[in-house]
Amino acid sequence: MPGISENPPIRAILFDVDGTLVDSIAMIIAGLGDTYENFTGNRPSDSEIAALIGTPLVGQMKLFGLNPDEAQLQELCDYTIQRYGVHQHLETEFVDAVEALMKAHQIGLKTALVTSRNAVEVEILSQHFSGWSAADTAVSASDVVNPKPSPDPALLALERLGVSAEDAIMIGDSVFDLRCARGAGLWSGAVLYGAGKKEDLLAETPDYVFTTPTDLLDWVCNLIEQHHATEENHSCRTDF
Repeated sequence: MPGISENPPIRAILFDVDGTLVDSIAMIIAGLGDTYENFTGNRPSDSEIAALIGTPLVGQMKLFGLNPDEAQLQELCDYTIQRYGVHQHLETEFVDAVEALMKAHQIGLKTALVTSRNAVEVEILSQHFSGWSAADTAVSASDVVNPKPSPDPALLALERLGVSAEDAIMIGDSVFDLRCARGAGLWSGAVLYGAGKKEDLLAETPDYVFTTPTDLLDWVCNLIEQHHATEENHSCRTDF
């Protein structure tokens, strides 16, 4: 992993949402558990459901004995989103991680939310997520044919931001995020405070590892200091 003084010239940060900016694990486990129990009569364990976090809802509906056709799939997704609403009180924000997003945006870095939530889920997120206005764009699973771990969501975000892959980093809590970043040619950052297992994340050899949301905030603050130092150096050079 590069040292804190070896930051690449980052121009854009792509943030995963669930498990990275938003602590939605309890809400997701409760909502998906309700769906599986309602439609199959069985409720998977919390750990089994947690392992699905980071994949699109459509894919999650095809597991644990569910094999829906298109109409049933829509019914399952609608029911799950409704159950998420019931358990909304279980969702909180990682305050320091959201502050990292906001600070990055404030200094002019391009920012994106790249999530496995679908368009309906992202619309709901936009109504209550405190960092929503700090994101220049949001890419959902509905925006691409192939969601994470395919590189397509990251590539679409880069296209919208007008930034090259070598100048961007993608940060997330699942192996799907890291594989998406690697496939798109981005730098990658793994957060260890989300749903992903530490050993699985480290096995993906991310460029950066953030143990806590505060670590992520500190890294962004260091990035800001480097940007300011670069600007000051450029200013000094123009005086000669």
